[in-house]
Amino acid sequence: MATQRDVSPRQLVKLREFSTQLAQRLKEAPNLPTEPTRLAIRIGVENYLVEMGLAAEIVSLPEIARVPGTKPWYRGLAHVRGRLGVVIDLQHLMGREPLGAEQGQQLLVLGEGLGVAAGILITRAFGIRNLKDLESVDTAVSASGWERSRYRDLEGMTLTELDLREVAAAPAFTAINA
Repeated sequence: MATQRDVSPRQLVKLREFSTQLAQRLKEAPNLPTEPTRLAIRIGVENYLVEMGLAAEIVSLPEIARVPGTKPWYRGLAHVRGRLGVVIDLQHLMGREPLGAEQGQQLLVLGEGLGVAAGILITRAFGIRNLKDLESVDTAVSASGWERSRYRDLEGMTLTELDLREVAAAPAFTAINA
């Protein structure tokens, strides 16, 4: 995992600016007309779209306190802006390889409306996508039920819609005991 020492001051400024702009857009999302916009994130090598109103914010990966006796995808607890929340490696929870230290660089903090104080490890957020501008590839739902429709953007990148409501409500998400 990159530490603050490994990041240049310019990179920190750019990340802060991006985070500030994103936080502002996320705050404004519930007040905007219903445009089918999604936040584009990468988890490992997979690209996902998440509903903007369900994401509270994206932060640099905070220090994570391990919790003994928990499942391997339960990374531990983290303190983010006065809130203590669990940190989940969703990729690992889905039955895939766990995110390596170089892949889990940010934390997508779930919105309070989901009823869980949690965050999902992500590799990075890389923008906002309007579903109207994407081509539907297929509608196959994964075995987990969290992955929904797949889309392709103008550059040919495939993005899968990730249903954060389903993730937060899934029994596996809260069954943390090893």
